[in-house]
Amino acid sequence: MGGELKILVLIHDQRGLDFAKGTLNYMGYPQVSGVTKPLSVFNILKQEPYEILMADYFTVSTYEENFFKELRERYSIRVILLIDSEMEASDLKRMYKEGVSAVLQYPYQIEDVKKALDDAIRSVPMAITKTVRKIRDLDFFSFLTDEELMTLLRISKCRKYAEGDLIFDEGQPGDRFYVIVDGVVSISKKIGKKREETLARLKRGSCFGEMAILDGQPRSAKAKAFDDVILLEFDKRIMGGYDDIITLKLFKKLAHVFSRRLRGATAKIKEMVLTSHAKDGSSSTPVL
Repeated sequence: MGGELKILVLIHDQRGLDFAKGTLNYMGYPQVSGVTKPLSVFNILKQEPYEILMADYFTVSTYEENFFKELRERYSIRVILLIDSEMEASDLKRMYKEGVSAVLQYPYQIEDVKKALDDAIRSVPMAITKTVRKIRDLDFFSFLTDEELMTLLRISKCRKYAEGDLIFDEGQPGDRFYVIVDGVVSISKKIGKKREETLARLKRGSCFGEMAILDGQPRSAKAKAFDDVILLEFDKRIMGGYDDIITLKLFKKLAHVFSRRLRGATAKIKEMVLTSHAKDGSSSTPVL
């Protein structure tokens, strides 16, 4: 895929542009072009197609407000937005609404670029997949009105994974959570150095990875596509502002999910302890 993927980079600073192009070339992407002005993007895309546009937010902000909307209407191209840590959550939400496929934050490492490219490639337009109708039927979103759901979907991303694809690995930074729209996701954990145990197989309507939003800790387990999967992805960066009622409702829903899973885990532990006491012939009741 690396050699076949055509990438266009938009950064106003020539040094930053050269660094980005050099990084992509080093990663095995030889078909990389670069421009320093937003208008040049349209001129190039008139001549030849590109699959990915990697665009610096500062550079884009010098153009008119609807740059990405105009780009989406004219050309079929996925956008990776380059941002810094000072970018406001409200601005990032707006970029998602305008069609940004993935986000890459300065300063970035090669692994960060790989993840952003993977996210962009896996992005699936909701209108094409008829995903909105499927999402409306999910119990997870039953607490939202139709209008609230559409607002929420505009700050989320739809990703597609094939059977066997890794979604995230144990120990990786947790910066997003997912809701399963179609398919089955396998959750597993390493036991010792060699053994890996499947903890759960989650079906349509289930959410996972929510602890990344609630506590910011590294992933405690691995998530893998058990079959072909369509996921709705929510990025922590655009949900951390607590700036609207929809976000607050979503966090409340996640708290309910977490509470239910905690109660389930407690009940399972209690059952295991009771079983253990029964085998030992003990009549005492454990305190949990």
